[in-house]
Amino acid sequence: MPTYPERLLVLFRSAAHGGDLPGATHFGQAGQPGGGPWIQFWFRAPDGVVEAARWRTFGCPAAIGCSEAVCVQAEGQALARLQAVTAAEVTEWVGGVPEGKEHCPELAAQALRECRPWE
Repeated sequence: MPTYPERLLVLFRSAAHGGDLPGATHFGQAGQPGGGPWIQFWFRAPDGVVEAARWRTFGCPAAIGCSEAVCVQAEGQALARLQAVTAAEVTEWVGGVPEGKEHCPELAAQALRECRPWE
């Protein structure tokens, strides 16, 4: 059984940003629902700065923790900056991921790179 860092577990248990975001202006996704692990982000950023962020994922505690960490970090940040976030940064935000879970911060970073206007 993997050993999860405390910071990641706090984010996993919180999941405060999980769910829908009415009025979202941007959406990003990595992975495909129904085809393994996936992460989706919605942001409300009418002027290019994130006012609110939400996520959905199908994955393990590491995927949930990475999703929550991205939303925590995103609020108040410029979308352009977020689209340059790397998997290493996401890994740092969660305090590390167990061996074999490196795909989780990569999915989160990829979903940020894929973020586009949402209609």
